[in-house]
Amino acid sequence: MSELNVVLPVRVSEDRLDILERISYFALDSKIPDNVFFTVVDDGSSKQHAKLIEQKCADLNIKYLRVESEKEYFSAGRARNHAAQSIDSKLIMFQDVDLMPYDGFYEQALNECYIQELDRFADRFVMFGVVYLTEIATKEYLNTKKSYQKSLFLNYLSENNKEKIDKFSTGTSVIIWRRDHYLCTGGNDTEFEGWGFEDLEYTCRAIRRNRKFPLPNQFLLDYKNFMTIQEFKGWKSVYRLHGDITFNKGIVMFHSWHPVNPKSPYIKRKVDNKALFEKKLSDFSREKIEPASLPRLSKGKSLVFRSNPWTVNRWTSPNLGEVVVIDENRFSSSSLTNFILQNNISRVIFHNPYASDKLIELYNVVRDRKIPYIVCERGALRGSVFLDTNGFNADSSSYNSEYWDKEISFNERENVVSYIKDEKNNSDSLEIQKEKVSKKKLRKKIGISDGKKVLFVPLQRPTDTVIKYFSGPIKSYENFISLIRALAYALPEDWEIVVKKHPLEIESPEIQGVYYANHENVKSLIELSDTVLVINSGVGVESMIYGKPVLVAGRAFYNHKGLCLSVSSVEDVLKGLFFKPDDEKTLRFLSYLINDFYSFGVFKTRVVDWIDGSKMTATTAIDYYCVRFPNEEEMFLERNEDPYIKTSSILFDRYRDANGSIRFGATVSEIKTTKKSVKKDSISEYKKDSISEYGKEKASISPLSRKLRKLKRDPGLFLRDTRYPFLRSIGRLIK
Repeated sequence: MSELNVVLPVRVSEDRLDILERISYFALDSKIPDNVFFTVVDDGSSKQHAKLIEQKCADLNIKYLRVESEKEYFSAGRARNHAAQSIDSKLIMFQDVDLMPYDGFYEQALNECYIQELDRFADRFVMFGVVYLTEIATKEYLNTKKSYQKSLFLNYLSENNKEKIDKFSTGTSVIIWRRDHYLCTGGNDTEFEGWGFEDLEYTCRAIRRNRKFPLPNQFLLDYKNFMTIQEFKGWKSVYRLHGDITFNKGIVMFHSWHPVNPKSPYIKRKVDNKALFEKKLSDFSREKIEPASLPRLSKGKSLVFRSNPWTVNRWTSPNLGEVVVIDENRFSSSSLTNFILQNNISRVIFHNPYASDKLIELYNVVRDRKIPYIVCERGALRGSVFLDTNGFNADSSSYNSEYWDKEISFNERENVVSYIKDEKNNSDSLEIQKEKVSKKKLRKKIGISDGKKVLFVPLQRPTDTVIKYFSGPIKSYENFISLIRALAYALPEDWEIVVKKHPLEIESPEIQGVYYANHENVKSLIELSDTVLVINSGVGVESMIYGKPVLVAGRAFYNHKGLCLSVSSVEDVLKGLFFKPDDEKTLRFLSYLINDFYSFGVFKTRVVDWIDGSKMTATTAIDYYCVRFPNEEEMFLERNEDPYIKTSSILFDRYRDANGSIRFGATVSEIKTTKKSVKKDSISEYKKDSISEYGKEKASISPLSRKLRKLKRDPGLFLRDTRYPFLRSIGRLIK
């Protein structure tokens, strides 16, 4: 896998034959690192021109891809998406074929990915500014000594040399993305056809996902342009800040001049695309509406029996390739095998393979015939998911000691210890719980006297898959209840049993001689306990976090020597009261789950009625922030809600007034209205002195003067605000 693949979308036509030569512009950088590759995506050039492009790519030793879209408008977004789906690289950069680098650009660009920690956080991105050259300057750039190019033309920019520099922008589509994240978030929306806005729309989504900067209150407003904007107002004001980071370091690209035909059908799409952009900007801001994830083409096809947030999810679906959903009851053992062979199915996706007799049958067929499969289910830690290619819970080999019983690094150890601390201070658990209380308060509430030791027994659901199929030595839920009844009279005098029913069960079994704590927080009960007894509940893993001895009566994926102790009789439990888990092994096992095996996300759930009259928790959505898909690199999402670059940064200097306050470009009435409804991710620090000064200035200027100043400052905005329709249509053409 390459580290970075630079994608050049093109369509060659008779009036743009110059594109053939511009494909080679990337080679102006003679210091391209070995792990940076280039791909040209031909979006619908004629067959004749396509042969010329393919030959050019062969001469340059770069990859050529083609999209059969000759009868459609050229779509840079479609080309970008196809490249992201087709190539194999960690990072992907989209570059206009008209852009020229300088010597060392790509090495600096790649370095910037690590400086800005794109390698760690998949939802970050790195943007680069562009300096647009005039026709005469383009010729000069190509003939300038390499060691001078960047410095000379940035000097022209500093001098405001209009003969050489047409304009510049730090808010651009020249961006490096994590390819996995790009695919998960649907890439460029292909509803955009022809010229523009698909790149802006996608980047605005990315800006809202990861709050590197605070958002301006009027984010949806199309205000001024990237080069001249001086107020922190509208999406452009925050968009350009991403490019300012690299622009301030002198990492830029130079746009070579070419003629533009404003009457071409491609350019005429600009007005429609702008309207579509504004609608989609609003849709995502308010309702998070966006395109579906994009499948990786190399991943083939996945057969899914039950489509739900576990099996088909935005954050995992790209690695499933094309998803084929068919109900399990449509198959027999033999027809499943034939279907998989005839339709080139690459893998089978199960949620709970024990959820029905038919699924068990198909699960066994898939395993016996060594057909690749993945089981996707909830893990034993809060917010965890496992994507397992080796089985389901206790029948999986993924928990064998060879995977986890080995020395862990300092960072892994620190991460586990940090996780343990966080979990101990958090009341949430696998199921909905009350708030935690102290051991002393809980002991008094339950009625257990000081000095008494506690055997905690968290009951499971009698109908759960793990009870029905993984009861192991205890054989059944009923036998487990009988064991508790016997223990109530067999435990030493200084021990008591505390029982908690499963939160979704309606009734508790009647057991004499035990204390019930059905409505207490399970973590508080673990803290209170001296030993925990389970069949195979996920509470067993939670108990390991607290360093408690865990006695296991059934088959559990975590029941390994040194971690837990197997029991099936009163005698086993009495001996197990003196069991001491191996602290180092426990840490290693937890490290494996937390650092290597489990994925993590935020679950959206609701409690629903089940067929037997009981309740169950239905997961309606999983918003992953850590995805560990089998045999793929971890995708960790930072998901900043509070910006980590504040307005005190020098990047905001362009938005400050003489007093150092941020200019918001809003009227007094707008400020008052906005202050009442400001959200935590928006700027709300409006200075009273700035407001009063703005009011005084406004009062001293006549309406005509204000209109003339508006026309001079932003002609496009002035025309779009007019009451005359024909002038508004002209205004839409001015960006």
